Amino acid sequence: MATLTLDLPEVPHPQAAYRLAADCPRCGAPLVLRQNRQTGTLFTGCSAYPGCAFAEPHDPRVQALSTAVVQAVQTLATQVAQMQTESQRQLAQAQAEVQRQVAAERATLARTVRQLIALAHPDRWPDTPLAHELTVALVALRETLQPGTKGMPTARR
Repeated sequence: MATLTLDLPEVPHPQAAYRLAADCPRCGAPLVLRQNRQTGTLFTGCSAYPGCAFAEPHDPRVQALSTAVVQAVQTLATQVAQMQTESQRQLAQAQAEVQRQVAAERATLARTVRQLIALAHPDRWPDTPLAHELTVALVALRETLQPGTKGMPTARR
């Protein structure tokens, strides 16, 4: 695809202006950094020009300081984003580890409850009515240990 460019001398080219972190002392509009078309030197002027013609020579030390501040803020923002990403990764790892531990403990409890059910089964203790109630309670406890089950069984009186 070809691009056609026309250079029209009667159309003025817009002047680049960079906003500074200060306001005009005369009218309160933001100050901008501009470049003189003839000499190329930088100067600080009012953004409300031509309504306000405030202008002063540009101090390059201020520009260097503001550039350093912008770079420092960008560096800090990058570091904060990296720290947030790392924190999220560590949190996800910790949650996965907790889930693995809970699953292991749940499996251990389930094995223990199965063993207790086998020991307390009414067939082993035919003359003991407590064996049946204990087995029913242990079976209910085993069901609460199944994945996806929430809460503990309520005690029956």
